[in-house]
Amino acid sequence: MAVQIAHTLKVWQRRAASRRAMRQHILWSDVSVIERDLGMAPGSLNREAHKPFWVE
Repeated sequence: MAVQIAHTLKVWQRRAASRRAMRQHILWSDVSVIERDLGMAPGSLNREAHKPFWVE
């Protein structure tokens, strides 16, 4: 049980850090160009960057 909790907390920390970095990157980038280059739907990166850390 304790191992599972520790693992979950580490996953959440990584997600929170990743999404925080993504939000910072979005501020300085042309997101629409990035999404188009990656073949993503408009707004996808913004939605992903603002998801709560506990949501996969």
